[in-house]
Amino acid sequence: MLKDPSFYDDVEALERYLNLPKGSLRNIPIYARVPAVDAIIKVKKMEETSLFRPGLYYIVLADLCANTAFNAKYGDAEGDVRTEWFQTAAIESIGEITVQNYVAFSKTIGDAALLIFSSFKDVYEWSEKFSANLEAMTGEYPENLEIRRVDYDESELDQRLEDFKLRARRLVHLGEVSYKEHLDPLSLAVSQTFKIEKSFSETELGCTQAVADAIRPKLGELGLTLRENKKVNIPGFGGEVMTYYVAKRKSSKAPRKSKPRKKRA
Repeated sequence: MLKDPSFYDDVEALERYLNLPKGSLRNIPIYARVPAVDAIIKVKKMEETSLFRPGLYYIVLADLCANTAFNAKYGDAEGDVRTEWFQTAAIESIGEITVQNYVAFSKTIGDAALLIFSSFKDVYEWSEKFSANLEAMTGEYPENLEIRRVDYDESELDQRLEDFKLRARRLVHLGEVSYKEHLDPLSLAVSQTFKIEKSFSETELGCTQAVADAIRPKLGELGLTLRENKKVNIPGFGGEVMTYYVAKRKSSKAPRKSKPRKKRA
């Protein structure tokens, strides 16, 4: 059954229902708001029907790049829009993938998002969808400036759009997780993930050695490979361990050369 179009116009009610920061949806154009809201509602329903049991999980932390510099240059109000769109994209992306197992938890923390998955395949598909959604939202920013009647110099629009560009570092760690009051994740592994976040400077999906060891048998099947990042000290590990980036495997097949045709007699 299709929703009444006015359903998407009552942004304050939607934000309360979806437990999003006030203003998260207000500045998103309606054509982008509809799929975002539908996807986030799907995530909310998934969470309501999930059993949050203690166990071994993939812990994902995504962090918005260059947020402090953007806020300093354009002010807190513009910085809030950028952060709200980032958080919306993080949650929306869960609802837009076909989850193979289940997402145990999602949580927004300032300009970062914490998500906990039970399947690495879901982690990677979410990461790819997240990148696509961030790029799409960046493209909507000029229209958003007009909607909000923000005064700016047209000659500076390209630079403003480049500064606003939504990019996210993200990493995945593996560890035991327990929950406080059903939803709040508590564990050494979650703390470890936050401690090493700054060790990943690129926007590809990063991972720890624990994750690399767990996913190696599946890399070929998923068409992925691991690229070394750097060694880091993870509290509780008792020494440096390697970290990696997960990337798509490049095809090793060289293009076939066509044989020259024989001339007819």
